[in-house]
Amino acid sequence: MHLLENCHPQHEEVAQKLNCSFYVNICVSGVFNTDEQGRFIEHAKLIMLNGCFNLRGFESNVASKNVDRSSGNTSVLGVIWNLETDTLKCCTDMVTLTCETKITKRLILAIVQKTFDPICLLTPATLLPKLLIQHLWKMKIAWDSELSPNDVNVFLKWFRDFFTYIERCYFVKMYNN
Repeated sequence: MHLLENCHPQHEEVAQKLNCSFYVNICVSGVFNTDEQGRFIEHAKLIMLNGCFNLRGFESNVASKNVDRSSGNTSVLGVIWNLETDTLKCCTDMVTLTCETKITKRLILAIVQKTFDPICLLTPATLLPKLLIQHLWKMKIAWDSELSPNDVNVFLKWFRDFFTYIERCYFVKMYNN
């Protein structure tokens, strides 16, 4: 914190971005174009080097001289990021549901709680089963009671969709106008 608050004034904007971009030893941030990407990486390295921190291993969905990796899948704090398609996918060891699996309130909660999402990238994607659990509470459904066919269908549709890739940037069109 001290390092970022006392950096050179020309690096102040990058320092502010870095200040809210670290989770333990991982920096997750974004920029809008390749020029900004190059400046961000160079300034971030300089700022952190002043505190003897060696920033390295930059990954981006756009290749450039400062980026170490720009293709394939990478893990970002429990989320799989496909660099070529710029999409995100839940990274977890979920149970496989079969036709014989009894869908209960306990199973839904267990599956939702297995989602490791420390920076809340997947929060919108986990809202539906949480709302379903809320509905089941209001209906006073027991933990291990089999759910109604309608509730099972809602959950199974979410479950199938949850493991597909979702676009990382939702506001692309706003910036292209």
